[in-house]
Amino acid sequence: MKYIHPREVPVVRNLPPNLMREIGRIIFSHSYVEWRLGLIIYDILHVTRILARLVPSEPRAIDQFDLICDLVSLKDVKTGVDLIRLRKSLLSATTQRDLLAHGTWVRDPKTKAFLLWGGGKPVRIKNLQTKRSLKSTAPKYGIKECRSLNQLIKRIILIVDELYFDTLGQPVPSRRRLH
Repeated sequence: MKYIHPREVPVVRNLPPNLMREIGRIIFSHSYVEWRLGLIIYDILHVTRILARLVPSEPRAIDQFDLICDLVSLKDVKTGVDLIRLRKSLLSATTQRDLLAHGTWVRDPKTKAFLLWGGGKPVRIKNLQTKRSLKSTAPKYGIKECRSLNQLIKRIILIVDELYFDTLGQPVPSRRRLH
């Protein structure tokens, strides 16, 4: 595939409704994961809702998860959740979600495929300075990729919910449909 830069093709401002709907689902589901991770931290530390409002900012999801792992270890919380595997999945989902939320959409004039450009990758130049590449890959991104990411986030939600109940010391309720 030829390297495509947003200046070489028109930037898209209006995506098809079905693609926008899938992106909205991803953003919505990921925000639930972030909320639940924050809740786990507050519950382990026994922070009240009033004190929680005094926290100046929410860290990124992966930073919250790393803190949870430290707290689980320090507090000797018993959990059946594979924290290493969950971290890898969370990192993948968060990276893809950030690209969706902050990337630039372009449309290949020849194939009419939607491409999601997330910035150039750093390249080494002869004098050892690192610069942003003027050429960047812009992968095709569509409904199929959005649905795959949404499924990953749904699996993460189930595991994070299980971790939440483990931190409370309660059995996990039956797996019923989320909200």
